[in-house]
Amino acid sequence: MALQTQTMLLVIAISFFLSILPSKAYDYPSTSLSPSPSLDSSSDSSSVSSSSQIFDIPTKPLVAKASDIPSFVKASMVGTMTKTEEFIKNVIDKRLANKDMDSYHKDCLETCKEVYEDAMDSMTKATEDVNLGNYFKANVDISAMTSFIETCKDCAAEMYGDDPAFQKFQNWAEGIASDCLDKVAGARS
Repeated sequence: MALQTQTMLLVIAISFFLSILPSKAYDYPSTSLSPSPSLDSSSDSSSVSSSSQIFDIPTKPLVAKASDIPSFVKASMVGTMTKTEEFIKNVIDKRLANKDMDSYHKDCLETCKEVYEDAMDSMTKATEDVNLGNYFKANVDISAMTSFIETCKDCAAEMYGDDPAFQKFQNWAEGIASDCLDKVAGARS
């Protein structure tokens, strides 16, 4: 009974931490539909570097005990899904609203939106897998999440170059996936 209570408190604490982090982690432009210089697809490298604080990457990963792996993965995936939804809404959808965008940039952003939604499906499956104790399948689903994120990373790099909004989000999401994969792989061995 005490272990259940401790596990529940850990899940609540991690969920709380991850739920408040998204609002503090992004520095989005105002809600107007006119793109800011750092998010405009035609911006030059000097205007992109002026907005290098779009997303703060956590410096210390959360560490869980082996018995808390399902709680750790669930909290990490729920928080990452929330941030992914915010990123789609606040970056991708706003850029897609730009009427002057060429078809290549539009295709790239639509691809990113689609693969990020697929990544969220993989996050949901990974959470279900660890809850069932199927760490092998959880490993596959978290790896799939990473592959989906990598697909957008390639497209965004080709279209936008060193875009800080995409780079920081993708690096952060890949870091979370790496932490979860380490935990899941540790449980399998």
